[in-house]
Amino acid sequence: MRYLSAVTLALLGLCGCHQTNKSQKNDTVSVRHIHKYGYDVSRDEWNANRYPGQIVTTLKNGVCITSSYEEGLLHGPTSFTYPHTQTLESLQIYERGNLIKKTSFDIRGIPQKEEVFLTPVHVKTKTWFASGTPMNIEESLDGDLLEGDYFTLQNELDSKVEHGIGTKTLRSLDGLLLAKETIQDGKVVAKETYHPNGVPHVIISGLHQDTIHGEKKEFSASGSPVSVESYDEGQLHGLCTYYQNGYKYQETLYDHGEKEGIERFYLDGESLIEETEYHEGYKHGPSIFYTDGFSKTEWYYSDELVSRAKFDELTEREKIISIMNERSKPKTLISEEDVFE
Repeated sequence: MRYLSAVTLALLGLCGCHQTNKSQKNDTVSVRHIHKYGYDVSRDEWNANRYPGQIVTTLKNGVCITSSYEEGLLHGPTSFTYPHTQTLESLQIYERGNLIKKTSFDIRGIPQKEEVFLTPVHVKTKTWFASGTPMNIEESLDGDLLEGDYFTLQNELDSKVEHGIGTKTLRSLDGLLLAKETIQDGKVVAKETYHPNGVPHVIISGLHQDTIHGEKKEFSASGSPVSVESYDEGQLHGLCTYYQNGYKYQETLYDHGEKEGIERFYLDGESLIEETEYHEGYKHGPSIFYTDGFSKTEWYYSDELVSRAKFDELTEREKIISIMNERSKPKTLISEEDVFE
């Protein structure tokens, strides 16, 4: 939602010394400094005396932020409303400047998510479906998932993570199954996403720090294959196969993100119609087209279409240059002492 950026800027401005930059001033309609006994004071007086009370900020987009302070620190509730309403979008609880709890609400005022900060990096989280029934309960430490209970819309336990090991189920607010993640040592190591009809969409067999390291399969909503790709640390590596209408139409070999080897195209998954050789991501070598029992060959040198004779000439020249470069390298002298050691 567009107002969130303004809310964040305003909150940052309310923290610390209450200094606002030009963009924040442009986003602000009014700021009130209210002593806890109920009377307004000026900003200078507020800052000089570090009064207990609240700062109420109204933004141009209609968001109202009410922050509670004691001795110059956020302490107690800080609330954000939805634009042009009194309905809370979020409620944050601070204890002497430290955030200890945050609750997010939907536009109807029903809780969607609650985070309890045992420490800044040790968090217990609850989320709810739009109907108000629990979606999941999680505990994480420094970004790693320690414990988790995941529920269906009927409030049945769907999956579980214990001691950093298990399966995490992700659902929409309406209960639609979105994905399942395999958790090991608190981290996601594999993931499977789903189409709205429940058919698997993408299956990733290996993840490391959110980077694919292994096989990735994609399927259509009908269940037919779309692609099978191999990855090494986020780069395509190895044989990758692609499908149209469930039939194989392309096979490509990759070496750490670059095409390397022979790429093949098929008709209806069976008849080979084209094969092209690649080196370091470029067409390099023969490109053969098959039609009605006949074949036609084109030659490429570093992606440039050439004749067969020109390809052989350039390849031979490349070999000679490589040999000359090797010979021009300084040789290491071996002393008699090195030989007899």
